[in-house]
Amino acid sequence: MAQLVAETIAGSLRERIERGDWGDGTRLPPERELAEAYGVARNTIRRALNLLGESTQITRVVGRGTFVEPTARGSLTDLSDVLARIAGSSPADMMEIRQLLEPTAAAFAATNASAAELLRVAEAHRLAEAATDLADFEHWDAEFHHRVFACSRNELLREIHNILRLVRNQVPWLEMKRRAFSEDRRRHYCQEHQALIDALGRRDPEGARSAMLAHLRSVESNLFERGPRD
Repeated sequence: MAQLVAETIAGSLRERIERGDWGDGTRLPPERELAEAYGVARNTIRRALNLLGESTQITRVVGRGTFVEPTARGSLTDLSDVLARIAGSSPADMMEIRQLLEPTAAAFAATNASAAELLRVAEAHRLAEAATDLADFEHWDAEFHHRVFACSRNELLREIHNILRLVRNQVPWLEMKRRAFSEDRRRHYCQEHQALIDALGRRDPEGARSAMLAHLRSVESNLFERGPRD
């Protein structure tokens, strides 16, 4: 019975940590207070804390108490929770992450892609150039970037991009892209895509990295109506 009670208390404490009742790096209430709150003996609380430590990152310091480690709250044990938080990411955060990941994917592509894969990138570019409306261009523009990630030959990198791609297909993103779209910008984006294709064709990883970063900075400036970076 005592073990069952301790397991129940450990589960309650775990839920409270995940809920944010005690933030990262903070100390849990003393054993005496927890014992009073749960109506049990202090040795039951000690047993519960031992059980809690088996599944939750806590640190117990003699004479000081029990602390929530910085990684315990919002841990990565539940992928669905992580994906839900990603779905709420701001466009500004998204563009920062794209500028971290996509130039790397482009550099990998320059080294790892087969000739056939590079032809598929070029095909998406040609179809984006031929697009006559925003929806058609958006489709082939997204496909162009997706095919660059596929060329990287890094499965994890490609799947991360798939997650980001889903976020960018949500209504707020589509509305922002619609407001930022113009025919002049479409042509400019296509020119930037061509610069990337040229670097990929030369098997120039640093050139591909630079071309992708320049393109994404251009997209960022247009989305947020910023001036060009220094």
